[in-house]
Amino acid sequence: MTIKKIEIKNIKGIEKKAFELDILANRPSLLVAPNGFGKSSFAAAFLSLLQNRLSVQEDNHHKADSDLPPELCIEYEDVTHQVYSLTANGEKNEIQQHFSWFVINNQIKAKGVGRNFGGRNVVSASIDVEPVVLIETIPAQESFGYSYTKKKRKFGTNGKVLPNITQFSDSSSFIKGIGDKFVELDRIGQVRNSQAIADLVEDVNRQRGNTDQLLAWIEANKLDEFEAIEPLKQIAELILSSNLGFTERHVAYLAAIQISSLYAADKPKFKRAQKYADYVLEKKQYSQILAAFNTSWCKIAPKEKGRKLVVEFPKAKHISNGQRDVITFVALLHRAQNKLRSKNGILIIDEVFDYLDDANLVAVQYYITKMIDRYKGEGRRLYPLILTHLNPHYFKNFVFSKQKVYYLYKHDINAKPAMIKLLRNRQQPNIEQDVSKYLLHYHPGEINKRQDFESLNLKATWGEGQNFNTFISEECRKYADSEEEFDPLAVCCAVRNLVEKNAYQQLQSQADRDTFINTFKTRKKLEFAESVGASIPEYFYLLGVIYNEGMHWREEQDNLSPIAAKLENSIVRSLICKVRQA
Repeated sequence: MTIKKIEIKNIKGIEKKAFELDILANRPSLLVAPNGFGKSSFAAAFLSLLQNRLSVQEDNHHKADSDLPPELCIEYEDVTHQVYSLTANGEKNEIQQHFSWFVINNQIKAKGVGRNFGGRNVVSASIDVEPVVLIETIPAQESFGYSYTKKKRKFGTNGKVLPNITQFSDSSSFIKGIGDKFVELDRIGQVRNSQAIADLVEDVNRQRGNTDQLLAWIEANKLDEFEAIEPLKQIAELILSSNLGFTERHVAYLAAIQISSLYAADKPKFKRAQKYADYVLEKKQYSQILAAFNTSWCKIAPKEKGRKLVVEFPKAKHISNGQRDVITFVALLHRAQNKLRSKNGILIIDEVFDYLDDANLVAVQYYITKMIDRYKGEGRRLYPLILTHLNPHYFKNFVFSKQKVYYLYKHDINAKPAMIKLLRNRQQPNIEQDVSKYLLHYHPGEINKRQDFESLNLKATWGEGQNFNTFISEECRKYADSEEEFDPLAVCCAVRNLVEKNAYQQLQSQADRDTFINTFKTRKKLEFAESVGASIPEYFYLLGVIYNEGMHWREEQDNLSPIAAKLENSIVRSLICKVRQA
């Protein structure tokens, strides 16, 4: 199942954009775009989704104009290859029929406080972390009222065969699971099923022997009859899979009979108790997770405030930024797990990763991986969409083994086919050294590989003389003058050549120049030049984000969008113009 396209209209900074994505389920998807592109608008669109419509907050309307109708559309292809187009706007939400969703974003807010000093109103600013609401409504307290003694008595003469299931309310997987089995519990109460259970109980009570003998008789003679009661079988399967300490099927059925009896005695009470037990276990999980990540002196734990369970944070000055970010993220991720209950879930993570240190990055990526595994194990599909401005092929902060990268920023700039073909073939043994030495780096000499270029179906004229240098110089001029379309890969190469040429020409001795030419990597070349007296401007190093980006072609990824985004930056453009004049 694939999310093929997401389209947003009139939300925050986006007037109308359609993102062709083809996002696969149950793998991390990194959505990369530069700052100012509209990633927060992307997140705001999903934050605005209600169950029945799209409701955009006042400050999230495009151009602050509430008359512009907002819209969020998702096109996806299901496992049968049927394509759906789902729309959410001010009047409807078709998305909720197929997906649940959750957004994790930055919870930091600037807060201004006004005070009056001697008739003057003075405003002081502080940074606060918004409380994270973990549970919107705490359910009313209720207990199941389970009594092992009473259940044995009600069963009859041989009630001793029943297992004690007092611990069932402490199992998170069982409590959550039984909340999805009310239909099965109702079916157990139907006449045919309830009579079948009553007959089995009567048969057991007619037997004689100790507990072990009776259990062995049940397993040998009655297990098939238990298995034939389908809804009871569903409850027994849940018991066996919920780590309650029961591994034998006939014992699980005896436990299931007690659960069904408890439910039948007072259905509303049982449902309230299930809801409250779920809350108690969830609160305990939150406490354990927060304690594991909290190493500050400030006590950060879930608290009940009215009918809500929240995490409140100390003032920003009392907790480190990294600790605050990871605790907030983990708390919200756990909340997301409890919100994304449908067959298909969309999890939006808005730039939270971009500011975590290495250790915390590992921790939160581990949690996301576990969440994906949980979805897969339950036969469901999770779409984690991680919004970031950091290109993962340059900043190695994302280490998911199956991550896929999508560039939201698309530009109509196209590289020349000949340039792409050169980069794809640059490691061919017969041209590798010469292409790197004479074309992709500065060299005062000339290449002589025309025949080899022809044999590889590369542009033959680039295999000799200064033809390639003339091409990249002209493309760089087009870029600098902003007059014509240009090849972004050629611009990257031209910048590298210009930077290295400037450094080379400052070297006084032939020995130093030879060492410079034979040194690998531009940064090391520049460092050597500085060590022997050359003056290398700092921006020569800074432009490494340009000249190191485009010189290797990576298959099955968008190689041009991240380069185009950088070249669009006005400061980068001015620095490249400065290099041309140096």
